[in-house]
Amino acid sequence: MKKLLLLSIAFLLVFGINAQVVVDTVKTDSIKKKVLIEDSWSSKKKKSDTKNRTETIYKVTKSYGEDTTKVKFMKKDVVKVVESDNGIKAKIGKIGKVGFEEDRDTTKIRIGGKQINIIDGWHGTRIRIQKVHPWDSDQDKFFIDEEKGFRGHWAGFEMGVNGFAEEDYSMYPAEQNDFMDLDMAKSLAVNLNFLQYDIGLQKERNTIGLVTGLGLEWNNYRFDQNISLEKGGSDLIQPYAIDSDWSVKKSKLTSLYLTVPLLLEFQIPVKYKTRRVHMSAGVVGGLRLGSHTKIKYKSNGNKHKDKDHDDFNLNTLRYSAQVRVGYRSLNFFATYGLNGLFEKNDGPELDPFTVGITLITF
Repeated sequence: MKKLLLLSIAFLLVFGINAQVVVDTVKTDSIKKKVLIEDSWSSKKKKSDTKNRTETIYKVTKSYGEDTTKVKFMKKDVVKVVESDNGIKAKIGKIGKVGFEEDRDTTKIRIGGKQINIIDGWHGTRIRIQKVHPWDSDQDKFFIDEEKGFRGHWAGFEMGVNGFAEEDYSMYPAEQNDFMDLDMAKSLAVNLNFLQYDIGLQKERNTIGLVTGLGLEWNNYRFDQNISLEKGGSDLIQPYAIDSDWSVKKSKLTSLYLTVPLLLEFQIPVKYKTRRVHMSAGVVGGLRLGSHTKIKYKSNGNKHKDKDHDDFNLNTLRYSAQVRVGYRSLNFFATYGLNGLFEKNDGPELDPFTVGITLITF
């Protein structure tokens, strides 16, 4: 009887003095918004006749000795009530979390951080109010929000380290071999993945899906030698030595690409439904938006900074394989170029790769 009383109080707290009006409108279909009631102990279902009429749906499941009742309005939970052998827990709109528990001669009613103890003793009934620790949603599965649609891990701000693999300088004389050697510790990649679109591939779950979107990728290739780049007479990219009188602080090649990923992502729930290990793999296409070389140096005691904007025979379209793995917002990625840094026969054959970490997720 007390359990039914608490459930009734919950409804009154949510709907207030208009509670009866809401019930009447559900019966007469005079409103055109959706009210959804789900109960975990009945298998009956009622179907709505039209899209614009009010829907009342009663749905039942049982798990681990608990019965769950939900009231939804406009697809949002207004009341969630779980009844178990120990008592009742409820989440009621903006009021928060309410608990009801019977323990021998004591009835405990908990609202947020306050607990009301009603004690039936030999000498009458006593009421005692005490402070308790508020419920922690991470400690109580009932208060975890309803499972949402598939959400991938692409959008965010990333940084990584660039390098080259599978180097081939066969078109160059021996003295020019390895002129693209990098200072990898200073050859940084900066990615701003600003747009993400997710496509779930499951009906009942949200752990597998496709991820695409848009991003910007800045790649800095810091030369290990005091050289920069230029186009030779046959348009073959060539190194040229920097004046030996200059005190060079840095010399690098920078490229900017607009990127579009297509990744297949798998997620493994670790704790409830919100904390997951995620793994993805796929391809990332890139369209070159710009490129330049930059030399920063001192000459005759004066600081100089020279920039040369050109395409430097870099591939206009770039294709890379990418893998990503992480836990929650922590994410590592590795990218390997599939069609080389330079256009075919216009520069050394170099397959660029990047290894990095996501610093901020969106």
